[in-house]
Amino acid sequence: MAKQIMSSLNVLFFSLALLIITFSLITNFASASLEEGNALINWKSSLEIPINSVLSSWIPLPLNSSASHPCSSWFGIVCNSNYRIHGLNLSSSGIKGTLHQFPFSLLHKLTHFDLGMNNFFGPIPPEIGLLSKLVHLDFSENKFSGVIPPEIGNLHQLTILYLYSNNISGSIPSSLGD
Repeated sequence: MAKQIMSSLNVLFFSLALLIITFSLITNFASASLEEGNALINWKSSLEIPINSVLSSWIPLPLNSSASHPCSSWFGIVCNSNYRIHGLNLSSSGIKGTLHQFPFSLLHKLTHFDLGMNNFFGPIPPEIGLLSKLVHLDFSENKFSGVIPPEIGNLHQLTILYLYSNNISGSIPSSLGD
């Protein structure tokens, strides 16, 4: 009987430990994507956005609200199974602005980044090279200017790149072919 009780207690403690570890991991993943979300909110504040924009869903709410989670209800956001933002699609959204305040270092898990058919202007920052997991990049039909930064060559997984219909000058960086 004592062995049976000890065995039951061991199972109970193991189950409780597993539950605590699981909750801790979920909390860490959720807080990481909330940090990414807050960084996107800061970038959003630097943009000119039409009234009733698709970005109206990007509203910071109390941390204990599931609606505040970028993965649950924000337009254009795609998350992976770890609740990290890995896709951002804001194509044809009527947005005007720059990438100066875009959180490249926090969104290093991005695989898809689509800002096509908007009114983005200014240079493409060299920080684009921090998005090392990027597979698809579409900045077409905007007003980006300057040269293509050589750091874009750091995107070794990049298979789709659309930069047409911008004001980009200069040659294609040789690093892009790497």
